[in-house]
Amino acid sequence: MTLHMTISSFQKQLTTQITDFLATKVISESSKQAYAYDLKQFATSISGQIDQTSLKLYENQLKEWKPSVQKRKRSAVNQFLLYLYQKGELEKFFKLSETVTIPSQEDKLRILDLSSLYEGREGVGKLACLLILELGLLPSEILELDWADIDLDFGVVTVAKGSTKRVLRLEADVKQYLLAIKDVNSQGLLLGKVYTRQWLYKQIQTYVSDCGLSNVTAQVLRQQFILRQIEKGTGAFELARLLGLKSPVTLEKYYKT
Repeated sequence: MTLHMTISSFQKQLTTQITDFLATKVISESSKQAYAYDLKQFATSISGQIDQTSLKLYENQLKEWKPSVQKRKRSAVNQFLLYLYQKGELEKFFKLSETVTIPSQEDKLRILDLSSLYEGREGVGKLACLLILELGLLPSEILELDWADIDLDFGVVTVAKGSTKRVLRLEADVKQYLLAIKDVNSQGLLLGKVYTRQWLYKQIQTYVSDCGLSNVTAQVLRQQFILRQIEKGTGAFELARLLGLKSPVTLEKYYKT
């Protein structure tokens, strides 16, 4: 409870500081709105305090945006961080890196060494990473997964997506992990309660960063699942079924050598 209070009071403080910062800018109304939008988004991504770790997590989220948007957001946040430092609100001067990274197609389609994900500390982040990497699940599917959907005796999980259901085989590592965390109270939602997608993304990002893989996102993990299946010899139609896709069209680029 205290943590929640701390976070919400921190968010309120940040919102006030953003308003004060915008008041110092002599810019057009539309530019001011763009700044306000980017900084509010920044404020919701940072929980508890501004430090190297929270900024690293935010930088990871930026990778999902196209380069021009990344550049704009970085600029707005850096100006705001400088303002806070000059006002004495921050003891240290923090700055996001100016470099906008665009992963090349070659990098995207290469199998990565993700062994450290299996060795990190227990928790939701680890569980989500393994479910995406081993089963190709989407974060939204993990949030809806129920203990009733998981049959550890037969080693399968049933994933519902709209009116369709798909049955997936639990790989050894995921099965072992689920067996380890299951107890007599394991019923209802796998994660214990309803969470937002943003919350789950944050758990994943924190976990991969702890494992020294800060460039890895949920999307990268799902791509890795695809690449590993293709290496095993899984055909496009079967892979589309495993991923819950209506057709294998979007998978074509992975099968081109």
